[in-house]
This record gives sequence, structure tokens and C-alpha cells, in this order.
Amino acid sequence: VSNSGFSIGLLPEPNLTYIPATWDKFQRSRFFLFYRTRTSPSFYNSTVYRHAPLLINATQLPHSSSVGTDLPPDEWHNQFVDSKFCLAIRGDTPHTHALLRAVKVGCIPVVISDWYNVYAPTFVHTLPDIADFSVVMEESAFLKNPAQELKKRLMNLTQDEIQEKLDALAFAQKVVAWDHPQSLFVEAFLQEAVQSFRDKDNDDPNPFNYFSPSTVIYKTGKHSRPW
Repeated sequence: VSNSGFSIGLLPEPNLTYIPATWDKFQRSRFFLFYRTRTSPSFYNSTVYRHAPLLINATQLPHSSSVGTDLPPDEWHNQFVDSKFCLAIRGDTPHTHALLRAVKVGCIPVVISDWYNVYAPTFVHTLPDIADFSVVMEESAFLKNPAQELKKRLMNLTQDEIQEKLDALAFAQKVVAWDHPQSLFVEAFLQEAVQSFRDKDNDDPNPFNYFSPSTVIYKTGKHSRPW
């Protein structure tokens, strides 16, 4: 929040196809894990994170994963929207556009960033906790053994745990996607504006002390903010 405005964080690109996050979509997706990155270096020590998956032998990954360097745009899009899990690795800053790209297409994000929620929360008063609709891994654990960490965290998810994440992901899609058929984007935007300026005016360390029911009141998942 500044004296003249506020930020709702990153949003997904408008040219991405909205695909509902459902168990059927998850089951039908051809690729287990998707991740593509440029070969050129990134800034602020992020190259080591961005390139870590490229060092994984294909036999170490779950069957039918698409991990490597850039693809032609059409091929990239077709594989991205046809994946169960999508890596969202921190870039030059602790956040990445890959997170909400994955949300938009109904792919469960796998977040490698220790400070995403602090640095760049999106609709901080409206969305569930990032851990509700994503698999969040510590940067140090991921770097130590990317293949082992991915297999341990993703292959051990139960069907119930996956369904919980898909339910939270479906709600997140309504909030961040203005073109969702049941979009809550406008309501969430207005709520964020009101709450952000209340927080600023009150200067209170706990913004929920000044929260009153508005147009969007949801609790989704065990990690969600206590509304």
C-alpha cells in the first residue's frame, strides 16, 4: 500500500486458456511434471534454482514428465496445459509468473521459493494460503537433491490430499481469473482495496482485527487464513 494506491500482486497472462482444476483434468493430463526454462543465466543467485531440474536424469523423474529448456510456443502451451504438476521456481526475485500460470490452467503448482508469500502475495486477504493449492518445497532441500525431493513430495500425495489441493486451486482460479465463468475477481479486488487501506490507516500488526464481512468470505483448506 502506498499513499496513492495498493498492489494485488501478480496475475496470470490473459492469453492463457482457463482450464477447470478438477480430478478428471488431473487424471487425464498426459504429463506428470512440467518445467521449461531458458538456458541464459538469471540474476541474484537464482540460476542455481532455475537450472537444478535440468541436471536431473530423465529416469529419475516420474513417467511422462516434460522437463528441459524452452520449447516452441505452441508445443510449450500444449504440454503445459496437459500436466498434473507444474514447477514454479523463484526467479530474479522470490516470486515467479509460473505460479499463477499454473493456477490458470488447473495444474497444481510446485513452488520452490522460501519467501514467495512474504515478497509477492496475490490477493492476500482473499486467496487461501499458497500451501493449500500448491506443493511448497524449501529451497535448500530442493537444491540438495531435486529428483529425490520431487519424488518424495509428489509421489507420496494421497488421492484425498490431491483432491484438497484441486478444490483450493479451483477457488483460486475464480479469484485470479477475470475470464472465469464464475469469476470473483471484481469482488476480490474491491475487498483487497478496502482491507489494504484499513490496514494502512489502522497500522495494526494484525489486519484481521479490522476485517468485517464483505462480498467474499471463504475458508478453503487447513492452512487458510482464519476468516
